Amino acid sequence: LEKDKEAKAIMANAQKEEFKHFGMNLEFLLRRNEDWRTELQGILFTKGDIVKRAEAAEKKVD
Repeated sequence: LEKDKEAKAIMANAQKEEFKHFGMNLEFLLRRNEDWRTELQGILFTKGDIVKRAEAAEKKVD
């Protein structure tokens, strides 16, 4: 673990930016693949068992 406070702050900021980049990349891909979008809409930002939701979402596109 990083001990230097300044280095730690820089890394935390970079990590936050990477999450944003991941989200933008994911949205870009989902706008181009309707099956992926449909499947992930059944999983992301939902409540309940993640595995069960994923299995149900997968059946919708099969």
